[in-house]
Amino acid sequence: MTIQGIPRVALLLATGYEELEAVTVVDIMRRSQIVCDIVAVSHDLIVPSARDVKIVADIMIDDAVSNQYDMIVLPGGIDGTENLANDKRVVELLKRQLKRGAKIGAICAAPTVLERHGMADGKSITCHPVAREAIKNAHLKDEPVVKDGLLITSQGPGTALKFALDIVEELLGKEKKEELKKALLA
Repeated sequence: MTIQGIPRVALLLATGYEELEAVTVVDIMRRSQIVCDIVAVSHDLIVPSARDVKIVADIMIDDAVSNQYDMIVLPGGIDGTENLANDKRVVELLKRQLKRGAKIGAICAAPTVLERHGMADGKSITCHPVAREAIKNAHLKDEPVVKDGLLITSQGPGTALKFALDIVEELLGKEKKEELKKALLA
């Protein structure tokens, strides 16, 4: 939940996440002064990625479930996505997020978590080409980033910067996004 006007984002990390997507989102959130909690969906604060890059999370999922976030972001990675989709705490957190009218971002294979648990039904979304067959109840679009209501989805590592900048626009406005783009030479 916004703290004194500053948005708060949770990035959920499960073993096997796509590191480029995770690090890009955290970096861009923190550059824009958005509070960004890296949340471990595991038994340890040190979470290994798909290529065994280890990130030390800020908090554990059990501590995050009582927090309110302006946006929850799911990075992709095949194993990471499966681990997110199979964790009941994650599913409960995401459903509660939507129920209270707050946003969710998902990139790469992670939009399938939303699909699998009925949170993308009838919505326009995008995802990595390898995950497209899993999308049955949402309207699949072949675009780098797709926004529909409370959902922002993106295709993969190559679209991570655009995805993160679009999240900044959603939470802080177009001016902040453009300021960051200029500073990043994006």
